[in-house]
Amino acid sequence: LLIVGEAPGATEDESGVPFVGDGGQLLMDMIAKAWPPDDEMTSLRRIGEDETYFRELRTYLDKFVFWTNAALCRPPENRNPTALELKSCRERLERTVYAVDPVLIIAAGKIPASILLGKTVQITEKHGTIYDIAVKSPVTGDPVRYPMLVILHPAYLLRQGDQNLVKSRKGVTYATIQDLREGLRLLDALHRDTYDRSFLER
Repeated sequence: LLIVGEAPGATEDESGVPFVGDGGQLLMDMIAKAWPPDDEMTSLRRIGEDETYFRELRTYLDKFVFWTNAALCRPPENRNPTALELKSCRERLERTVYAVDPVLIIAAGKIPASILLGKTVQITEKHGTIYDIAVKSPVTGDPVRYPMLVILHPAYLLRQGDQNLVKSRKGVTYATIQDLREGLRLLDALHRDTYDRSFLER
């Protein structure tokens, strides 16, 4: 599983590790809630959402997930990466995708979704959509195809502030957990090679 965000925030820039700030913690927690039940994840959920929980959750997820961003350098004052910055990182991002060779890509937000798809994605309308994307092989130059799930950016969800509605199955955070749940089901089907890819959007 390859997760692509927009760019590092202050916490990520300081630590050199992607998805460790507030947005990253929310994303990890949403993945945990969407994750198919197993003994290790069940025991992690019992810890509660504190520093120990997120540290152990990250250790567990790192067995299955590679984390990166569309732009590797932190934009000043956490602004969105510019078109030039994204263009400068495009080849590096494609090489990362090719090297990781994920079964499924999750694009967290409009910017990574748009840069990987090659056209603008209206994220509030298209979240939960599975796209069929092409990444150029650095070896042959031929396109290599991957399925990509598009989700709302965790920073956007934090601004909405509706995380307390998840238990009552309401709000955009809950909707994002459902998107992730469907993505993880797809991941399992693709891993077992039992999935019909014909409906994927391009």
